[in-house]
Formats: sequence, C-alpha cells, structure tokens
Amino acid sequence: MESRIMHEQLTINEQNPIIARFYDYDYFRYPWHFHSEFEIIYVSESHGERFVADSMERFLPGDVILLGSNLPHYMRSNEIYYKNNPELRVKGVVIQFAHDYMSHAINKYAELTHIKLLLNNAKRGFHFPHPQNREIIRDIETLPDYKGFQRIIHLLLLLDKMAVFKDKRLLSSPHFSENINVFFDNRIEKILSFLNYHYLENISLANLSSIFSMNTSAFCRYFKQKTGKSYIHYIQDLRIGHACKLLIGTAYDISLISIECGFNTICHFNKIFKRKTSLTPSEYRNKFIRQ
Repeated sequence: MESRIMHEQLTINEQNPIIARFYDYDYFRYPWHFHSEFEIIYVSESHGERFVADSMERFLPGDVILLGSNLPHYMRSNEIYYKNNPELRVKGVVIQFAHDYMSHAINKYAELTHIKLLLNNAKRGFHFPHPQNREIIRDIETLPDYKGFQRIIHLLLLLDKMAVFKDKRLLSSPHFSENINVFFDNRIEKILSFLNYHYLENISLANLSSIFSMNTSAFCRYFKQKTGKSYIHYIQDLRIGHACKLLIGTAYDISLISIECGFNTICHFNKIFKRKTSLTPSEYRNKFIRQ
C-alpha cells in the first residue's frame, strides 16, 4: 500500500515568489504530498480523481482548485492514462506562490480583505466549478507568460476574481483542516517532514523528542505552539486522512485499513474516524461509492 505523505520543497524565495507554468504529462505523477506554498491547479485535459485532505472527487477538463498552505493533496489520473497511449495527455497550468505572498498589504488594507478571507479559508481547499470558471481560467492560462512585476500584479488580479467568485466551494471537512496553521522555522519543518514520513509507525513520544534533542514536556509545548494542535491529534489527522484515501481509492477491508493506518484496534479506529469526519468508515466509503 502507498503509505507516505511527502513534504515537497519548492524553489520559491524572495527572488522568485511565484511559480507559474504549463504542464504536459502522460499522467499525474506526484504522490500524496503537501508544501507550505499556496497552489492553484487547472486541468485543461485529463480526468481522474482528486484528493484534498479527506475529500475525494472526480475531476474533468476545466477543473480549477486553490490549495492552502500545508494542505495534503494529490491528483490521480484515470487508469486509461497508464496504458502508454500517446494520444492521451494530462495538460494544464500550475501556479504556486509563497504562503506570505503580499502579506503586509493583504492583512493591512481593507480593499484586500476579500483576498485575505480567500487565502485564510484555502486551508480547506477551494473548488471553482466549470463552466462558470471560464474567466478565471483565462487569467490562469495567461499568468505563465508574465514575468517579474507583471506576474505579481496579475496573480493579485486572479486572486481578486477567485475571492468574489460566487460558485466556489470548500473541499475538505473542517475537522481535518481546522488547525493547520504552521509558522515554519527549521526545527518544526524537520519535525513535520519526519512525522509525515513515519506517521504510520509506532514511535513513542519519548523517542521522538530525543530525535530532536528535546525533553517530552518541551517538545509537546513547542509542537502545540507551532501547529495549533497536540502531537497526538496531529498524528491522528494524518492517519485518518490516509484512511479516507484508502477507503475511497481501494477495496481493502476496513479492518485491514485500520491496521495499515496505525490503529491498534478497529474499535479505536472507528471511534477516532467518527470523531474526525462525523461518519463511520463504512458510511464514508458508501457516500463516495454512491456519487
């Protein structure tokens, strides 16, 4: 089973705050991952399944999403794209920008309050349905052609249109994303990268603290301060997010999924899953099967 969530390191910095590029693949290749930057993904060709935290939906040409900082996600192409058919391509535009993009202006000026609200709520992911999103798509498709100052200004104009777009909707549940609010420094970045690779393993708090040269009390205080949630709740969110992916992406038995996701008993798994999603694992799976 695929069981790791990857922390992607992007080449975004003060000299290069925005990445905007066209893509052309045989199929979506990137695994289940997250990064501190915001991301806009537009699909012009292809179809398949889109995973954003605990949300899974089908995507078609014209699909546009906005992803907040550190929101786990991945795109899975339909099985026909893995058959080496040269006529089938995955095409579109991806835009990635720093999590503090124009933060002073966005947080200070009333005229930009609607963009501030958009980016704050993007921690759950936004979907902009087609064909109502055509004007947004036009702006997305032109952004890679701009450079420097013009790219900065046109991204702001794009975010303005996204913020006032009436038909947008949130993707992941509030239970999954309510406390994703990480202010990165080097240590917390290393801790989160470690956890997002080892979260299915049985690692004691004492061992984890010692890896990062901290005692358990100091580690717990530091982790809660930086992430807004306890170490246990953070691990549970990762495990439940992975369980959601397996429930709707595989036919594995629920008891097997509970073991794969690091739960000692299926009763404990069911209890935590219901608390996080307001559904039992069976109800969650059936909800998507009916779609």
